[in-house]
Amino acid sequence: MQRRFTAGLAAAAAMALVLTGCSAGSSAGDGQSKDALTWAMWISGKEDKAAWQKVADTVQTDDDVDVTIQGSPFNDYWTKLRTQLSTGTAPCIVSIQSLRAANYTDVLVPIDDLAKKADLDLSEYDQTALDGMKVDGDLYGLPYDTGPMLMFYNKDLFEKAGIDEPRPGWTVDDFEAAAAKMKAAGTTMYGTTVEDIPLESQILAYDGGRVISDSGKLDAKNAKFAEGLDWIASLVKKGYATQASADGSADDNAFVSGDVAMYADGPWSIISQKAKVKFDLGVTTFPSGTSGASSYAAGSGFGISKQCKYPEQAFKAIQTMTSEKVLTSLAEQGRAFPGRTAAQQAWYDNAGIDGVEDTLKAALDKAVPLPGNKKSDQLNQLFAQYGLQAVNGQTSGKDTMSSIASQLNQ
Repeated sequence: MQRRFTAGLAAAAAMALVLTGCSAGSSAGDGQSKDALTWAMWISGKEDKAAWQKVADTVQTDDDVDVTIQGSPFNDYWTKLRTQLSTGTAPCIVSIQSLRAANYTDVLVPIDDLAKKADLDLSEYDQTALDGMKVDGDLYGLPYDTGPMLMFYNKDLFEKAGIDEPRPGWTVDDFEAAAAKMKAAGTTMYGTTVEDIPLESQILAYDGGRVISDSGKLDAKNAKFAEGLDWIASLVKKGYATQASADGSADDNAFVSGDVAMYADGPWSIISQKAKVKFDLGVTTFPSGTSGASSYAAGSGFGISKQCKYPEQAFKAIQTMTSEKVLTSLAEQGRAFPGRTAAQQAWYDNAGIDGVEDTLKAALDKAVPLPGNKKSDQLNQLFAQYGLQAVNGQTSGKDTMSSIASQLNQ
């Protein structure tokens, strides 16, 4: 899964890679048969292309079905997919994120009956990952990855400042005490962001505030969420956190460069970040406040388009694509924290970071899926517009969320 969910949660933008098996002038849906299916996937570079092609090759080997990938950079993927769905040229197999599932229930096949017919044991999937693929109780995809939002930290900076490393279950008071010491040592503690899942996770852990209920209902005027924004603004004012930026990669970049000691990200980024940074990388849970330890989890999976003429063959393919064998292989490559519990140990073994297994298990134990809503994309855009002002102390959390609610017609 990509880190950013709208303007971000994508990997760094890369040159467009469009892989099609259709002849020139043919549509995405043309030429499908029981032994030849198309699959839409976000592709961010040559390594991505090679990894996902191996997944497609496994379907060919195990199921004797030729799966052709249609790849697009993450930020282009959703526009292209919606165009294909609206013009009747959609692929059979559709990659979908848990946050966006609610936006696509009109064009995806609920797969509960297909899973039952195939005698698929859904208990073998991580329950949080599986729940993320559900909308109104119906399952719309099999998850290939999952994960709770976490706090990444620079162990070298903590040691230099004489601060004990943050352990899973630490509190807001612990966080602010460490931030004060970090500031005194000349470094800003936290790289702030106003992007949806890290922002919402931080506030959920702080006081339980949430703008999307567990049933997926939008609640933009949630008072606790507004108070959470005010708390983050207080961190900025005290010099414990950076000012928020319209650049969705600002917090990530500040962390990699060593300008901040911590930032929020998901397990899907841990192994790639470890290879990128020039310091010892650590991970911990979000600091908990009045509501106790918690975090949002999100993930991605594979669903079936209603335009697919061969849903049973497509379901067999996505079973293979999310099998223990395939997800173990992806875990060993560091590409995804697996949506199957049996494959997760391979990811832990490959990560090579002290404490990462205990941290992730602690976070997963308290994590809840961040439900999607048909206005999730718009909400994220409004966070970038109005949330920026709140975090940077230009408006109150209450006024900010009132403005956002107005834009969402609440």
